[in-house]
Amino acid sequence: MALAVGLGACLTGCAGDGDEGRIVLLPPPAQRMIDDGNAPADDLVEVWVCRVPDTTTAPIYGDLPLRQPLDPTVIVGQIGSRVTDYWRTVSGGRYELSFAAGGVVDLTDAEDDADCLSHALDRSGPTATVVLAIADAEHAEGQVGGRGFPGNAPNCDGCAAAATRRGVSIGASDFHPDWGPTPLLDLIEHELGHTIGLPHSGDGGPGDDPYTSALDVMSNSAAPRTVDPARRDGPSTLAINLFDVGWLDPDDVETLDGDGDGGEVELAPVTAADGDSDGDDGTRLVLLAVDDHRVLTVEYRTATGFDAHLPESGIAVHLVDDAAGTAIERSQVPVHTSRPPFTDLLGPDGSLTTNGWTIDVVEVGATARLAIVPTDR
Repeated sequence: MALAVGLGACLTGCAGDGDEGRIVLLPPPAQRMIDDGNAPADDLVEVWVCRVPDTTTAPIYGDLPLRQPLDPTVIVGQIGSRVTDYWRTVSGGRYELSFAAGGVVDLTDAEDDADCLSHALDRSGPTATVVLAIADAEHAEGQVGGRGFPGNAPNCDGCAAAATRRGVSIGASDFHPDWGPTPLLDLIEHELGHTIGLPHSGDGGPGDDPYTSALDVMSNSAAPRTVDPARRDGPSTLAINLFDVGWLDPDDVETLDGDGDGGEVELAPVTAADGDSDGDDGTRLVLLAVDDHRVLTVEYRTATGFDAHLPESGIAVHLVDDAAGTAIERSQVPVHTSRPPFTDLLGPDGSLTTNGWTIDVVEVGATARLAIVPTDR
């Protein structure tokens, strides 16, 4: 039996009968992603700097004495085009960022990164849809490097950040002069992912922040730098994230519900998108229904571009679970291997049986050919 029909006819839920043309309902977690809406088509990120007093008592800054001479205009010149190019590439041309200089906030002794972002949001201009607030002090060891927030309207094109509270706060570590003329960009890219509603991924449960996966900018965004110290950008992101925010064409996705006989599928690399809505990219994501809150995702990752740090190309499989909540609360756990950083991808003749499905890798090349069949749950 051929693989079930793609999602092009089924984006809002449908049902039907037949053989080759059997229509399959979207797995419930995937349907909820569709119902949540897409990411904005573009965002204007306004950059602010927060000056942290030497006498600060905020734990996130600790007793670190270094203060970086940061300037919003200079920062825009350092990061703007690179971060814009990153998200333009990852989105297949469907997400366009621009950057503008905001201003400077002077914090009091007791104020921290949350206050830094809040003040910057309050003062941001009416055209800014996201605020990036950068402290001139480093975050202390053991503290989070940054935080990103989707706010109360992450899917609203053109809505002012001052109203939605969409924003990012980070410390000054990534702008240390030792990094050279281009600061580290992966943390900024990671936190901006949160502003469009993307969750973490890795081997932790909902709410955990293990950052163990090298496959996703929304996990260990610094993973490429462990292979190539010159890297500044993070890895690309998971196919399910592209699906979630509307960056996959309907014809690029196939779904199986476990009621049929399964079949073969030819997977194009996740990074094959050209940004056109013509369905010519090939299948880039397979969804395998598990239950009301869980779905398996299957994608082909190639060791090129932002994923050049991967030891080899292969198939990645994740168990996505939204029982704790959709958007940034859902968990996305790699199951193709149990060993972080999860770069042991399934190669030729690789096989995986998990959560009611068996996935066999028949061939890996320009595309990957898989045989997928349901098993007893």
